[in-house]
Amino acid sequence: MKKYLILGVLISLVIACQPEPYKEIGESYSVITGLDGSWTLGKVEIEDRSFPQWETMEVSDYFLNGNAVEIAFDAGSSTYAINASSLDGLPFSSLNGLYAFNDPEFPSSMYLISTNNDTTAVELGSMVRKIDQLMLFQEMKSSCDQVYARYIYTFNRK
Repeated sequence: MKKYLILGVLISLVIACQPEPYKEIGESYSVITGLDGSWTLGKVEIEDRSFPQWETMEVSDYFLNGNAVEIAFDAGSSTYAINASSLDGLPFSSLNGLYAFNDPEFPSSMYLISTNNDTTAVELGSMVRKIDQLMLFQEMKSSCDQVYARYIYTFNRK
């Protein structure tokens, strides 16, 4: 009788310790729809990685001096359009075209495909949700398989 009582208590403990079924925490978000809209370049930084202690310098004045840069993404048609007087020093090769992600669910980079089929890859600094006000692009500079600098382009939602 004692054995059945102990066995019953053990079975009840096992059943009581089972986790609750998975529940959605909130609405899931997509980087594809979060990117939708117009963005203005607000800041450009260079992270010098050639020293043991990395140094970061803001060089926004060089990029923005008389050259307001705006980029608009349309998630419905997967198109982009850049409004800038010059693309010098920016990680873009054309003013408009199509865009795609390397992995639509968990993207780390974006491909900008111009109308004449030139493709530029831009690394994403983070995934962008509809509520986010900042979008980061980054560009790594390397030589002999060693990264010596990282350019960080910060865009503000319009």
